[in-house]
Amino acid sequence: MIATLYFSRAQNSLDYWKVYLKRFTIIPTFFSIVLSLYFGKTAGAQVNEQLDKKIVPLVQDTTYYHPPFQIDEPDYTTSPFTGMTRQHWERAGIHILEGAFHYVDSVEQPMFLPKFPGKSYPAKGNVNATPYRRSAAIFEALARTFNIAAPLISNNADLTINGINLKKYYKYHFLQLLTNPDCDYYIGDEPTQYATQQTCELGNLAMWNLLAPNAFWDTLSSTEKDQVAERIDAWANSLTLIHNWRYFNVMMLTFLDQYGYKIDKKLMNAHLDNLILSYAGDGWYRDTGYDYYTMHVFQVYNRVWLEKYGWKNEPGRAKIIEKHGVEFLKNYPYIFGKEGDVNMYGRSILYRLGASAALPAFHLNGKTNAISPGLSRRIASGALLQFISHPHFFNQGIPSLGFYGSFEPGIQSYSCSASPYWMFGSFMALTFPEDHPFWNTKEEMGHWGNINANEVLNTFQSSSGFLLSNHGATGTSEIRPSKIDKKYQDPNYSKLIYNTAFPWEAPAGDGIESAKITMGLMGLDSIPEVPFSVDLAGYDGDVFYRQAAYFKNRLPTHLDMASIVIPGGEIRIERIRKAWETELYLGHFALPHSNSHMDIKKFEVDGKQGLIISNKEKQLAMTNVMGWNKIETVQRSGIHPEADTSTLIYGKFVDAANKYGPVELLVSVLLHKTDNLPWTEDELQPVHEIKPLKKGLPLHLGGMIILLKNGKEFIVDFGNIDGKSTRH
Repeated sequence: MIATLYFSRAQNSLDYWKVYLKRFTIIPTFFSIVLSLYFGKTAGAQVNEQLDKKIVPLVQDTTYYHPPFQIDEPDYTTSPFTGMTRQHWERAGIHILEGAFHYVDSVEQPMFLPKFPGKSYPAKGNVNATPYRRSAAIFEALARTFNIAAPLISNNADLTINGINLKKYYKYHFLQLLTNPDCDYYIGDEPTQYATQQTCELGNLAMWNLLAPNAFWDTLSSTEKDQVAERIDAWANSLTLIHNWRYFNVMMLTFLDQYGYKIDKKLMNAHLDNLILSYAGDGWYRDTGYDYYTMHVFQVYNRVWLEKYGWKNEPGRAKIIEKHGVEFLKNYPYIFGKEGDVNMYGRSILYRLGASAALPAFHLNGKTNAISPGLSRRIASGALLQFISHPHFFNQGIPSLGFYGSFEPGIQSYSCSASPYWMFGSFMALTFPEDHPFWNTKEEMGHWGNINANEVLNTFQSSSGFLLSNHGATGTSEIRPSKIDKKYQDPNYSKLIYNTAFPWEAPAGDGIESAKITMGLMGLDSIPEVPFSVDLAGYDGDVFYRQAAYFKNRLPTHLDMASIVIPGGEIRIERIRKAWETELYLGHFALPHSNSHMDIKKFEVDGKQGLIISNKEKQLAMTNVMGWNKIETVQRSGIHPEADTSTLIYGKFVDAANKYGPVELLVSVLLHKTDNLPWTEDELQPVHEIKPLKKGLPLHLGGMIILLKNGKEFIVDFGNIDGKSTRH
């Protein structure tokens, strides 16, 4: 059922504001440069924002509600799982753009979307935005909504929204941005001291000039083309950031060369070679860390570059990139849930379905690749529907800054209200003709069609350190990361597990966190702390080994962890090497309250105690098999992406009697359900016996054999883990 939500509206005044300051200079500091390099956008500019007092404020008034997208007349013949066809994608694109164009009253009015409360830019709001921030926000809105508009215009040059012809609108404003120095939001000269946001948007515009040239480029006169090319060339040869942003410069240079403009090919190949060298294996690129930037930048831009330029002009490099793509397709579908669900993981998660953008890109050549077009379309359509059909997705007509609804802990300060439109790169599929295999091949389930309800499929990727788990009973996909260094101890990266049905709860500040294990030294730490790092220590015999390091008492203290993934959950084994009187907390997922409802039930099976929490839609359970003092719950407010109130279930261990030992072993079972059906006793307590692996040695030294009630057996051996650990 679609809930009716009302949000405050921010509509532009008909007498659009004007400014008198056309250019300005930001004096960089060392601090701003460091922030710029670290956060991936012009964080440095945030430190040095200068307020232009002559800006006339935008009028923000009334209430605007934009409903979720609904499928009319689904086609379950061609698309038996989602019902989505090419026509539905077109309607979805128009529906999304209608929200954005609610804030545009004429062809001449730039798209300056309302500023939402929180840490997004402009930091002081649209009314007090600096010229730089205002210009950047407008360019983001234009360039990123073009991810949808470009293919729609390419198919229908007469398309209008809110009475505005899209083709005329984007042509007018891109020309203003790129060729008119008197325009209030003119892009200005290329950066000379640190990279700026415009580089990103120019790279994306260059990509669309290759994919859908009739949406903008082909509409220009020769003079206009030369002017646009001159500005893009200046920026293509200027500063960038030395991670995925290199591809924006590559794409600008590729576009220019493709249309006959002289470029610095040495520079283009230098950027490209550095991108290639960041390849880690299994389809992943190490972009400071491992996240969806591999998909919506590296793999998307890889395919565009290959098909539009690389095979013809750089066949050697093209073969390397193609090999990376084949490895990507073998591994990547496992990251999605059964219905194409995207997991809430990694920074810039407000790009959401950008995680699926690479799948259509692999069909640019019209041929069947290592992945079936029917599988690609099912995942891409499922991911699209996951969000645009959600009742909280649109906020004042704009994709919310969060995951489903607005969620401040999940965003970064380099984002603005227009940033989420980056997610719609998958709309490049609308540049494919109606008879393209992507559109007329019947949807397929892929590997999900072979997973029974009582099974779980695990896929280990040594490159990224991910263990991916697909649960047949719940249809959920899980990511267990294992290469988490000190820079990424934030919830976007540092949870021990991410599940498509249970988006992560943010830290509450009390040292007990969802999907994390925190440690405190009693009398020394005010609250328990998250690990300094989490490192991969191997995957052997279906047991996933990781090692957490805590910087305690001036030296690192290590916690050895093993996970055995079972249908609908996992068995966890923790080995504690104590450095002092210790308290330890293991958080399960947090469950959002449904209509303020949450059932909490204690249980005991085979003498093992635990808790079940249920909101009548989903359930979580945790069983103390060995070692934990208690299983408890705590209720929180304002830190969950799906509800104002949530409940976390967690295990607690406290040893206040011993400073330096003994070594402890803790064993628990963590389960999840996506329905309200009861668990069986064997599900809640699946362990039949735990016995020594090596006779005469305690479990923590010699290892253990864990026998399950279903007859399965697992060997857990932490031997030589310090040598096996990747240890950041």
